[in-house]
Amino acid sequence: MLRIVIIGLLLLVGGPVGAAPEPPRNLLVEIRHVPAAMRTPKIGEGSGGRFSFDSYKRDRVLSVVRDTVLTLATKEEFAAMLRDGFEAKVVMESADHLTLVKRGIYGPTLRPDPIFHSYAQIVERAGQLARAHPQLIARMQIGETTQFRRPIYAFRLSNDAARPKERPAVLFDGVHHADEVMGAEIILALMEKLAAGYGRDPEVTAWLDTLEIYLVPVVNVDGHDIITSGRDPRWRKNVRDVNGDGVTGVYPEGVDVNRGYDFNWAMGGSGNPDDPSYRGSFPFSEAENRAMRRLVDERQFLLSISYHSQFEVVFYPWVWNGMPAPDDAVIRPIATDLAAHLRTMDGLGTYAVSPGGPSSQSYPWLYGRRGVFDFIVETGKGAHILPATEVPGIIAANLEGVRAFLKHARGPGLAVRITDAVTGRPLAAEVWLPQIENETVSRRESDARFGRRWRLLTPGKHNVIVSREGYRTAVVNDVVVAGSGWTPLEVRLEPEKR
Repeated sequence: MLRIVIIGLLLLVGGPVGAAPEPPRNLLVEIRHVPAAMRTPKIGEGSGGRFSFDSYKRDRVLSVVRDTVLTLATKEEFAAMLRDGFEAKVVMESADHLTLVKRGIYGPTLRPDPIFHSYAQIVERAGQLARAHPQLIARMQIGETTQFRRPIYAFRLSNDAARPKERPAVLFDGVHHADEVMGAEIILALMEKLAAGYGRDPEVTAWLDTLEIYLVPVVNVDGHDIITSGRDPRWRKNVRDVNGDGVTGVYPEGVDVNRGYDFNWAMGGSGNPDDPSYRGSFPFSEAENRAMRRLVDERQFLLSISYHSQFEVVFYPWVWNGMPAPDDAVIRPIATDLAAHLRTMDGLGTYAVSPGGPSSQSYPWLYGRRGVFDFIVETGKGAHILPATEVPGIIAANLEGVRAFLKHARGPGLAVRITDAVTGRPLAAEVWLPQIENETVSRRESDARFGRRWRLLTPGKHNVIVSREGYRTAVVNDVVVAGSGWTPLEVRLEPEKR
């Protein structure tokens, strides 16, 4: 019995009996001209090359940008690199893991480059633009953060932004994950472009005259602050005090905001609080998720993009049990077109396209529950916080992607308007296309303010069923959707006799 106890104690403190403790990786090593086969991205268990970048771990490879690798290594591993002929050098030696990570990700100053904006700077710049162009930009608070109750802002842009308009709306959001800061930079640049271009750039003018564009630069405000303040470049989740000890900002605490939506919630992320993809204790447990839900409940969106990093790929909904999404005939071509307009960092190609899974992330929730055609754009490659020299090119490429994306907000599709046949007032009602939709998605509704449902469709004949409690169901067969633009469909629901 005593032997068993001793063995158990040894396992707890030192791993398997007789095993030597693993030597610490106290060296930050830069390796140049690494062959492509050795730096392939790590996507699945056991995949990737010798120096592949794992988005979820910071115990070894920190970044793989172009053909340069920054990795943590032991002295033995560094010696092996030199023996194998790699062009490797020690950048820093330290017994403090976080210091090495800061040096590897932030650079020599151990702080983020000023090219990356803090949330306060983003909000201040947005305020300056709104004051200069009051008719174009309206700010609204959609919620507050889980831990520190910081405001989460959305910005509505149109030619008359003070009030919602009866027109298609498009959403762009960034930084569900704290360290994926490029989304905030792209969205701020888009705001600058829209404000400066209205009345000068015909394309921008047309967008703001015919659409509503909503921007949420930072969803995960608390986590983003940990990154941009220089405290910890590894941070991914929000800053919830999960264990309730009153101490925040201790890695890896927090909840993965992009695993907290209520579409197949249990299929996404992890139930382990220490896991990088911890999904929280229940769907919408996090105030950041509830803020996004509030925005989507208040404004019906036609299209949306959520910016993440990295891998240079566009994800779209979805493949589920081997089957595509009900609207795949429309969604996939949009994803393909968007990706084709996004140049890769090396300039040699464009982004890849891939269907995602139907789990607890924003894009299956937005599509599955709310009928929004949402896409995740994974910007950049080989790091979340990229070198400052890469940032302008990534922003420029993604603004070109926005140009292509917004063309799809012009149709083809149906512009359904539903009213009470007696009073003429607009109605929120279920708009069902039985030839397309199935039980994997929630029924779509028109908005209560205007009675509108904008629905992108393939040209041709479609059947439409409109229903609302207290009214007679309307069935409209063989509605012909034109090859371009919006085909109007007026539906007047008759109240049921009582």
